[in-house]
Amino acid sequence: MTTLSERPPAGATRSDQHELRAEPVRRAAEPTPLRDVLGIVRRSWLVLLVCVLVALGAGWGLTAASPVSYETETKVLVTPTVTADAGVNVSQAAAVVADQIPTYAALAETPSVLDPAIEASGVDVASTELTDDVTAAPIPDTSIIVLTVTADSGEDAAELANAISASLIEQIQGQGGPVGASASVVEAPEIPNAPSSPRLLVNLGIALAVGLLVAFLVIVFRQALSAGSKARR
Repeated sequence: MTTLSERPPAGATRSDQHELRAEPVRRAAEPTPLRDVLGIVRRSWLVLLVCVLVALGAGWGLTAASPVSYETETKVLVTPTVTADAGVNVSQAAAVVADQIPTYAALAETPSVLDPAIEASGVDVASTELTDDVTAAPIPDTSIIVLTVTADSGEDAAELANAISASLIEQIQGQGGPVGASASVVEAPEIPNAPSSPRLLVNLGIALAVGLLVAFLVIVFRQALSAGSKARR
């Protein structure tokens, strides 16, 4: 039965009457106000708490189970050497050596450099394993090679970095020819005080973000189920 408040006004056209009947549907389709969203979050605080705590616990556990490693770096400068009968000037020799810098950097990651370095440092590691823990890269537009070394302790990392740079310098200076190269350490490695991996705060931050995302998905899924059950009643 239609009440007086629901009757269309006198003189209303059929289109106006259709718009009046569709008004409740439009209101129902309006976005959920922020207050209602906050209310849903407050009612689901237990889900939010559980998801965040589980994610943080998993992040802390993975961090504790991961092996600890320390990282340090040293820098080697390569300069040209020219013999009296070379027939080239210093700038030409510098250009020749500059072209060899990528080769010298790659040489630092080979057993010919790493094996003598391991023996000199006394660190118990195989060259095949150390290859994955040593990175040599030239600084663009310079003749400086950056050696980055990772080890199980800060002392081992510094010892290996010193030994590898010395072995690399010996290899560079051992090459003969009218245009040769000389090398020297311009930045000695430091003993790192804190591990480079794993990073607890970074892992916990990622775990927190994952926990919040999972909690959001669970809350949305529960709301969808609740709305569906109400619609079927």
